[in-house]
Amino acid sequence: MTEKKVAGNIKRIVGPVVEAKNMRGAKIFDVVRVGKEQLLGEIIRMEEDVATIQVYEETAGLRPKEPVVSTGLPLSVELGPGILTQVYDGVQRPLDLIKKLSGTFIERGIQVEPIDKKKKWGFKPTVKNGDSVSSGQIIGSVKETDLITHQVMVPQGIEGKISGLKEGQYTVEQTIAKVGSTNVSMLQRWPVKQGRPYKNKLAPDVLLVSGQRVIDFFFPLPKGAAGCIPGPFGAGKTVTQQTLAKWVDADIIVYVGCGERGNEMTDVLYEFPELKDPKSGKPLMERTVLVANTSNMPVAAREASIYTGMTIAEYYRDMGYDVALMADSTSRWAEAMREI
Repeated sequence: MTEKKVAGNIKRIVGPVVEAKNMRGAKIFDVVRVGKEQLLGEIIRMEEDVATIQVYEETAGLRPKEPVVSTGLPLSVELGPGILTQVYDGVQRPLDLIKKLSGTFIERGIQVEPIDKKKKWGFKPTVKNGDSVSSGQIIGSVKETDLITHQVMVPQGIEGKISGLKEGQYTVEQTIAKVGSTNVSMLQRWPVKQGRPYKNKLAPDVLLVSGQRVIDFFFPLPKGAAGCIPGPFGAGKTVTQQTLAKWVDADIIVYVGCGERGNEMTDVLYEFPELKDPKSGKPLMERTVLVANTSNMPVAAREASIYTGMTIAEYYRDMGYDVALMADSTSRWAEAMREI
């Protein structure tokens, strides 16, 4: 993906929505930086040179004529070693790094790297130089945590003979090989609103063991299927989902809080690091990713949190892992989409 930046300025502000003029050349779904604080936003409509922007952060204090810059890229997540054990917000900003930079409250416009670009990983090739490889094929691995080996895949849209492949210590941005004439690293970026490609959609034929006998007996689910827990406030939906996340028969858990109350998400954040994986006895967080977006956060970030979680889950699914994705609460996610 290549960047084509377009610069304009604010024309009008209506709540979380900003109109910007002089944006000819920008595209719908481009990510933009709004105002002097560079608030994160996404273009949701274009009329001639006027862009309508859904801002992912509080817009109070913005003024007309402040700068607006389009990155030329859609909202994307970074994929590579270092995702597991992380606690992200809805647009894949690590909350622990944000706390170190700005304290308990998230400063507007704060920018942090989703994946550590300085850490080196021990890469081991699984193919040989001269082999023909194609998109999605595994070419090597790194030990991401004690529980999960991260499979390094050829990025989408690339194929050819591999060269320059060598075992060693690399950061996620360093070149580990060449496929054809393209340099390949362990880092990929993928648009969150574009599904990961697949060759065939297989019919589910293996039952999912949820770890709860009442669910497995009365409401069995196959692996690869989806289920929901409807009910009013206090019915036990969140508790049930948290229980499934702890005990379900899956290799990796992606837990998305897309509108939970703050105290419910806090329970997850406190409990998961202390829980032990029943299979290995290691901390459960070593095979878990949390996306935390509570009901008092901006609606646009709440809407994005589901896409962020799904894209991360699909990435690990592509490696061959069984991934369980939990989203709570999808009714508040639907509210966010209606507001947008």
